[in-house]
Amino acid sequence: MFRDGPDHYTLWREFRSLPVISVAPVRRPKLDETGTRYSFEQEKELMMEKMRTVLRIAAYCGNRDICLGAFGVGPIFRNPVGEIAKMWRTLLFHEEEFRGAFANVVFAIESSPPGQPKGGLPDLEVFKQEFDPSNIFHTTYV
Repeated sequence: MFRDGPDHYTLWREFRSLPVISVAPVRRPKLDETGTRYSFEQEKELMMEKMRTVLRIAAYCGNRDICLGAFGVGPIFRNPVGEIAKMWRTLLFHEEEFRGAFANVVFAIESSPPGQPKGGLPDLEVFKQEFDPSNIFHTTYV
């Protein structure tokens, strides 16, 4: 990186590095009749393995702060946003390998991307609901 932003795109005196991990998600998987779930467990598991790969690379390289995209949702790849959000939550909070591996995880998701399906929640809202603290840290009253 070599500029500030987004308000002042002034040049920096020194370049700064920004590590990037690129893994292609499954493209246009077969979905059930609702369009909200994978029809084939193999495609869902392949997506989970690709997501694990991203997290393993980040953890191996010592990146404690990561920014993730929605990873394959939207009109091009067409993975079901609810399933993707759940899979990220499962990996980050329930799989021992990644629990506590990251200090900060941010999802970069457009609030109203082109080609948003009608009738459903925007992708950003689905992620907000899935990562609501009440869904992550269950409270039990006795």
